[in-house]
Amino acid sequence: MVEANKKGNEEDECDVEPKWKCPPAKNVTHPLRYYEFTPEEMKALEECDRESFYQRCLPFSTVFAALTYAGVKNGCLRRSPHFGAIPKVTLAALVGYFFGRLSYLPECDLKLRQLPLNSHLGNTMRQYYLENNPPKDPKKSR
Repeated sequence: MVEANKKGNEEDECDVEPKWKCPPAKNVTHPLRYYEFTPEEMKALEECDRESFYQRCLPFSTVFAALTYAGVKNGCLRRSPHFGAIPKVTLAALVGYFFGRLSYLPECDLKLRQLPLNSHLGNTMRQYYLENNPPKDPKKSR
């Protein structure tokens, strides 16, 4: 009789609609999942990575960290009682790094849009740029 009650409870639980339902599973593969970059695309992406690090990330991180350290030494910023200036200086360097990466995005975008016409990545970047920055109509500017 105990087993019958267990079965009855299980059936009751199965009949109840759950509050949250998962969406139906779709077998969709992203179109660029198996995309292989051409040598020109790889070269442009590596240049973007290298130039953004040396031209933006390193200088911004250094300046932000140095200013933060000077602020802690001069008393403008409070130092940690246990770690000193290290947490604030590290955070400033990280902020400078990410700020440098983000500030280099327009130059990298331009570099990728200048890839040859047979480049899928270049065509995609050009198409995206034109969709978001339509050319100005000379008739409307008069």
